[in-house]
Parts: sequence; C-alpha cells; structure tokens
Amino acid sequence: MSATTMARPRKPGAGVGRLVRRLEHERRRWARGQEMTVPTEQAWRAGVAEGLRLAQLAIRKGV
Repeated sequence: MSATTMARPRKPGAGVGRLVRRLEHERRRWARGQEMTVPTEQAWRAGVAEGLRLAQLAIRKGV
C-alpha cells in the first residue's frame, strides 16, 4: 500500500531565501570584530565578509 501525503510540491529554488539569510548572518558575524585584532586579521575578516556578500549576490541572480 502506498502512502500519500498532502505536502505541496516544492518550487525550484525554494531554499534560496533561507540560504541567503544564512549567508547574511555569517557575513555580519565575520564583519564584526570581537576584540582587538592585528591589521592582517582585520583584512582577512573583511575579505571573508566580502566573499559572503558576493556569494549572496550570485545566488540571488541565479548564477
């Protein structure tokens, strides 16, 4: 016997919004400095935050 469910079919790209929100959360966490850091670490953190921002843009555009 097969079981039927009343779940709606998923649209393509349904999890994109959740992924973009997660990336935004991570970007803000990386951009925020917890304590005094050396300039190279600040630059590295800024680079990570920028990479996350660019990933968000690419996901939104569907690249």
